[in-house]
Amino acid sequence: MRGFLFLLSLLAAAAAGGYFTKPSDGMHRGVATMLMQQGKVPRPDAATGRYEFSDFHVATLSRMSSGGADVLQCWGAFTRFLCIGPAAAAQAPGP
Repeated sequence: MRGFLFLLSLLAAAAAGGYFTKPSDGMHRGVATMLMQQGKVPRPDAATGRYEFSDFHVATLSRMSSGGADVLQCWGAFTRFLCIGPAAAAQAPGP
């Protein structure tokens, strides 16, 4: 029983740390802007571009789309980001 309570307290501490250090909407927009300035992510179309932000209490998600396809998807937790852009088209192997 003592081990279970210890494990539960560690889980609660990790959840509290995740809640208080989750990235905000502004931080996500800053990362997206930086990636666009570096040329790693294309800028979304002004007419069809959309930006969505979701908060999951201990993690956050932002999505940028253009023309119905995702341009950039970023997960954030503990002030860190994992950003995934569109997959590059695979090229056929040469003869």
